[in-house]
Amino acid sequence: MRGRLHFVLDPNKFDRYGRWEMKIVSRSRKPLLGLYGYNFVANFIGNLIIALLNLFSPIEELRDWRSFVLNEGILLVAVFIPLVVVLVIGLQAWIQRPIQRAVAQGRNNRKIDPQTLENGRRRLLHLPFILSGLNILTWIVVTALFIPFLTNLRDWSALFGLYVLFRGCMIALISGFTSFFLVDAYSRNRLIPHFFPDGKLSETPVRIKISILRRIRILFGAGTNAPMLLLVGTIGFGVWQRANPTVNNADFGREILIFAVVVWMIFVGISLSLNYLVGKSILQPIRDMLRVVRQVHKGNYQHRVPVVTNDELGILGDGMNEMTEGLRERERMRHSLILAKEIQQTLLPSSDPRLPGLDIAGHSIYCEGTGGDYFDYLLPEDPTDRRIGIVVGDVSGHGISSALLMATSRGFLRQRAALPGSIGAIVTDVNRQLIGDVADSCSFMTLFYLQIDLDTRALKWVRAGHDPGLIYDPDNDDFVALDGRGAALGLNPDAIYREYRRSDLKPNQIIVLGTDGIWESFSPAGEMFGKKRLERAIAHYRASSARDIMLAILSELEDFQQGRPAEDDITLIVIKVLEESIHH
Repeated sequence: MRGRLHFVLDPNKFDRYGRWEMKIVSRSRKPLLGLYGYNFVANFIGNLIIALLNLFSPIEELRDWRSFVLNEGILLVAVFIPLVVVLVIGLQAWIQRPIQRAVAQGRNNRKIDPQTLENGRRRLLHLPFILSGLNILTWIVVTALFIPFLTNLRDWSALFGLYVLFRGCMIALISGFTSFFLVDAYSRNRLIPHFFPDGKLSETPVRIKISILRRIRILFGAGTNAPMLLLVGTIGFGVWQRANPTVNNADFGREILIFAVVVWMIFVGISLSLNYLVGKSILQPIRDMLRVVRQVHKGNYQHRVPVVTNDELGILGDGMNEMTEGLRERERMRHSLILAKEIQQTLLPSSDPRLPGLDIAGHSIYCEGTGGDYFDYLLPEDPTDRRIGIVVGDVSGHGISSALLMATSRGFLRQRAALPGSIGAIVTDVNRQLIGDVADSCSFMTLFYLQIDLDTRALKWVRAGHDPGLIYDPDNDDFVALDGRGAALGLNPDAIYREYRRSDLKPNQIIVLGTDGIWESFSPAGEMFGKKRLERAIAHYRASSARDIMLAILSELEDFQQGRPAEDDITLIVIKVLEESIHH
């Protein structure tokens, strides 16, 4: 944009010397001219107001002053005012040097030193206070120095000199108040967005903050105290003159009335203008925050609140930006979890195997998007081989870390199971491979590996820290635990896993494998589901298919929880032995 400061700061990007990068992309060689312009306007307004009031003032000496200024004093005024302007510009240039240095270093793709940037930021945040104080101090000092020269130039009284000092102080106050708001508005609109591209102005240490309360107090001083001081001072000096009146009381009263009306009209205009600037400085951040809130409500987290102040609204804007950043991160994590869930679901069996003599159903439910529960069916490549491996595992914890370990264990297990060896040897080898991946993470995995051989009607299993499987015989209406010894995987690199066996497989028997997320689930009252309820459900639905039994157990578990969120992953496998398994 022409005439505007427009550069980019990246606080997270450093060169090899640890300096921030700032690039000027505007063609303007004097990006801070606006500050001089606005401060000049503030001083011009102060002088213009006092000059207008002098035209309507009831003070008799001011008639002689107006005559002097319009005649022989015109040259004096023509020299005095520019000298003050040059003095103010020079002092302002000295005050703005830290800001100018930062801009100069960043021009033409140069790098900006962190300390230079920090100094520029601090001075920029202090600038409205400093320039306001500069104007006030300059006009008071210059007027005080001008009074002796003025009283010697004409036959004016020392008391009139005090009145001139009073008017000079009023120029100082009006110029100071006006410059505060104009410089503050210019800085917020043109400079601060580029010196603080990420907001967080409150993190820059400053002695005085332009808080909302300070803005209101300065506005109150400009709109209320300044006109009252003018009225009281002028009327008081006019009343003192009534000791030797040159005009009658009626004319004096009319002049006082006209002066009061002019003061009222001028300061109504000033107050409305400053109210607009103050109101905009408060309302605009609120509108920006409301806009972001509406976008967040629609699910759009890409918008940011422009933060251009270090007051309460700036801190609130920074908080909202951090909130939306957190929501964006949460949204990215949610998409990542959805993708991880989709990937993990592909690692689980997509369908239950259909084998002559066995009815099998399995399912996993994760308490988060992903989890550490795992089950698998290991089928032989030889179609004449009537053995099937069924595995259920539970990684410590749940979530992404557990899902990663679950995927690693699955890869090790499938790779090893494809090679010759007993299931005991398979689990032993998997444990040795897994030790290297979990040694520093303190993670582990429990596993139950079951192999069913329909030709020999035998069951073989290995327990690696997992809860025993259950086998239910409907003829005897009893449960037998497929028990055994064995540590969880990932704990002991020297562990040798033992294979257990039984050879009394009969039709209608039901084998159930699962994870502790089933029997360790709790109701809202704090009661645990337990294995007894699981056994009663198996016995009750024994005549149903394996899938119906599985769904019935999960349904009873859901009813038991009564809407309470699950605290652990749930995996359940139901295997029902069919009549043809014996007569194949």
